Amino acid sequence: MTSPSINPFAALSSMRTLMITLSRWSCRGCLALAASGVTVLSALVIWTVFMRWVMGQPPHWAEELPQLVLVWTTLLAAVSCTRNRSHLSAGLLPLLVRSPKIQRITGRITDATILIMLLLLAKAGMDLTSITMRQTTTALQIPAGIVYLSVPLCCTAMALVQLEHLLTPAPAAHGNFDSLPPHQGDAL
Repeated sequence: MTSPSINPFAALSSMRTLMITLSRWSCRGCLALAASGVTVLSALVIWTVFMRWVMGQPPHWAEELPQLVLVWTTLLAAVSCTRNRSHLSAGLLPLLVRSPKIQRITGRITDATILIMLLLLAKAGMDLTSITMRQTTTALQIPAGIVYLSVPLCCTAMALVQLEHLLTPAPAAHGNFDSLPPHQGDAL
């Protein structure tokens, strides 16, 4: 009786497909939450301004709650920026290096370095979150770690996206990784 052989390329392809699917869904979820956060933040700021200047009594959470929403919204939106490679960059690589092959290699090294840094940030964020969960915020009296929890969660989602970038074949002779089109079917 022979044991069934497992094709390593098929397993790798399945893993890659799963990672891409997880990356896309996490990105879409983060983008939807970020859009909701912008809406909530706008409403909070309008309400705070109204209460402060019209009613003369700002709410006790006037600074703390909008700040919490802003931090979460920014980091959730950063997941989408990572997926679409739309973060701010200097774009110097095409000016300094003309070879498409060297640009692709440099792009892979950059993706790997970013992945490592995101994992380190996620670990540090988790440590900070666990330390601050026992403390409470001044106005809202919620665990302070809720603010810092955005770092490990969003950095993990960005790391998943970076892993997808590494598992995806490098673009052929685009020359500029910063100007690549966003993934098809993804919202900006």
